[in-house]
Amino acid sequence: MPRFYIHFQNGDLIAKDDEGQEFSGLEQAKENALASAREILADNVKGEAKNPIRAVLIANVDGQTVLTIPAKDILPEALK
Repeated sequence: MPRFYIHFQNGDLIAKDDEGQEFSGLEQAKENALASAREILADNVKGEAKNPIRAVLIANVDGQTVLTIPAKDILPEALK
């Protein structure tokens, strides 16, 4: 199974995932990233974060970003 790395961008800072996780493919990695990002976003709102999450970056084993999910796409459709 391919390994993906899920990084979170807050402002100009990127919290990098150094270990990665194995997923069946990019779609499963995206679903996992969105679930994690929603939790982070909720914490950002509750804590009135000055630098809330801006994007989720999914990278492949070579370190190349294969998918960028902007913060506006993290919210479920019903909340957009």
